[in-house]
Amino acid sequence: MSEQPPANELRGMRALVLDVDDTILDTRTAMTRAGTVAARALWPGPGRPHRQMAQRYYDDPGGWFRRYTAGEISVEQMRLARLRDVADAFRLDLAHDAGERYLAAYLPAFRGVQRLFGDVPALLAAADRLGTPVALLTNSNRVDTAIKLEALGLDARFDGLVVTTDTFGIGKPDRRVYLEACRLVAAEPARTVSIGDSLEWDVLGAVAAGLRGIWLDRGGSGGTGHAAIHTLDTVTAVLTAMA
Repeated sequence: MSEQPPANELRGMRALVLDVDDTILDTRTAMTRAGTVAARALWPGPGRPHRQMAQRYYDDPGGWFRRYTAGEISVEQMRLARLRDVADAFRLDLAHDAGERYLAAYLPAFRGVQRLFGDVPALLAAADRLGTPVALLTNSNRVDTAIKLEALGLDARFDGLVVTTDTFGIGKPDRRVYLEACRLVAAEPARTVSIGDSLEWDVLGAVAAGLRGIWLDRGGSGGTGHAAIHTLDTVTAVLTAMA
């Protein structure tokens, strides 16, 4: 699907709400790299497919992350369920302290592999020139989100402007999280634009809560019939023209 300039969605807007994972940060790569380190710590041994284990954890075929964002299970239960799925898939034992050992290996590695997508700084700069406030809305938890932002030096910029699953004990697409992001930037939902890589959570959920939505389809997967952009540079160009 060809890229659709988001001029209509941005016209008259007063604030931006950005998703975090795989929207402004390359979380897929960070999780698989750190997960490979953690898998090696849990199941050491030459020849084991630690990279594939990490990829399965990220892919989450059991849908445990979705259950976590719906408030059905805790973050600890979610992590343990995903580790159990990996162990079962690769016919491995899961130690009683697997959750603790996983985090002990994963978190330091995760902090060290954070990467901001190259089109993010220009977007933030364009928003600053317009005087447009930007909030972050993520289905991740507060601790993990803080690690990401601190590692990239963005914690001060978004201090007090982040909504996580800890805010209400639930994540997108619950309308409360979108409205809380609007409250943080003191903007009406109808004049706030949500941008993210999930069509369901960052666009359709946002629109249902009264915001505008722009789908960032970085991989160009398309296939839904919904308009998409493939880079944040497209938004930056529109904001620059508005300045």
